[in-house]
Amino acid sequence: MSLNLAQFKKLQEDESIFIIDSRPTEEWIDGHIPNSLHITPATAKYAVAMELIDKETPVVFILPDTMGESVLAYFEKAGFTNIKGYLQGGYKTWQEAAQKIDLIIEVEVDELAMDIPFDEFLMILDVREEAAYNRGHIKNSISIPLFEFTDPGSMSELDEHFNIYIVSENGESNTIAASILKKQGIHNIRIVQGGWLAVETLKEKFTITKNKEKPSDDSLPSLDLLSDN
Repeated sequence: MSLNLAQFKKLQEDESIFIIDSRPTEEWIDGHIPNSLHITPATAKYAVAMELIDKETPVVFILPDTMGESVLAYFEKAGFTNIKGYLQGGYKTWQEAAQKIDLIIEVEVDELAMDIPFDEFLMILDVREEAAYNRGHIKNSISIPLFEFTDPGSMSELDEHFNIYIVSENGESNTIAASILKKQGIHNIRIVQGGWLAVETLKEKFTITKNKEKPSDDSLPSLDLLSDN
């Protein structure tokens, strides 16, 4: 259902309704409606699998200027059953009405490398899965896998006095992480272009550390061997 601006803003007042911005990444970075989640057809399955959103959640869409109908059809076919509509004219309608907007800073990986020695408040937030983090990560980075973002306890280390740089696996889910943090009131965020894959291309500029893997059950001695009998 197409929504005019007044209808959209009325739905926006309902905190149970999520705004999903499905435009291309570069467009969402340059400007978006505050508290919108950046979820595209390419990342929707990931967001659902990580339980960041479920298919019964009431949602309204900001669709891309081109192929908007196809994107909406994708979400409908994917099983999103509580779609309330989409803003007619998309983000351009919001802009032209001089409504408040938000944006995100994207930095290249070499910029991150240059900032680390000089910013005492810099925090690298690694949102990859724990196993990937353990295999290698930038020294002193904080690990909060994306699927833990809905857990308030996991977010307790983050606050506005840090300059938070988000690193995902390949940069694709950076904007999901950033949009969730912004929705939770954490705005001092930058996303690292290309994510961990980009870090690896310039790993000589970083101190990379690993965590010791926990021994698997198979590697532990059996109870029989530990027995005195």
